[in-house]
Amino acid sequence: MALVTAAALTASGCSKADNSPDHTKATKSTRTVAGSNAAGSCRPAVKQGSLPSWARKGFPREVSQRHIIGDKGEIAAVLFGYPYHAPAAKGRENKILWVAKDAEGAADMGPDDRLTIKANLAGTDEVVTRSVRGPGPSLVDMPKPGCWTFSLSWAGHSDSLDVEYLAG
Repeated sequence: MALVTAAALTASGCSKADNSPDHTKATKSTRTVAGSNAAGSCRPAVKQGSLPSWARKGFPREVSQRHIIGDKGEIAAVLFGYPYHAPAAKGRENKILWVAKDAEGAADMGPDDRLTIKANLAGTDEVVTRSVRGPGPSLVDMPKPGCWTFSLSWAGHSDSLDVEYLAG
């Protein structure tokens, strides 16, 4: 019986949790959100844990922070006030701190440099564009709930990631 139980736990993916500071676990939303693509083309890969070393400036190593790393690994979106809502929930902001991996390129950016976000709502043709100062802190509101694919460009760089917005 113990062998059967152990096999069942192994097959279901149960294991002892790793609570070390460097342990990062990815969480994917399982909620159905208006506008989500049933084919799964939008994948918000939100992680809770230590930021990569290149994104950690100003954050203590041992602090667990909710974040998303771009598909190419060129940018980190540090998520404050997550989960996000559309429209923004009362008393909460959809704040993202954008941290570029290329510190040299980011350091060359002047006060007028921008991070351009071209966002596409999964399963639709809806596209909105946002331009924020940065990479750096920003409020990023979307017009509708759902899963949005952000195509990001800044100072000769680009990356993309998915962000989920719940109904406000």
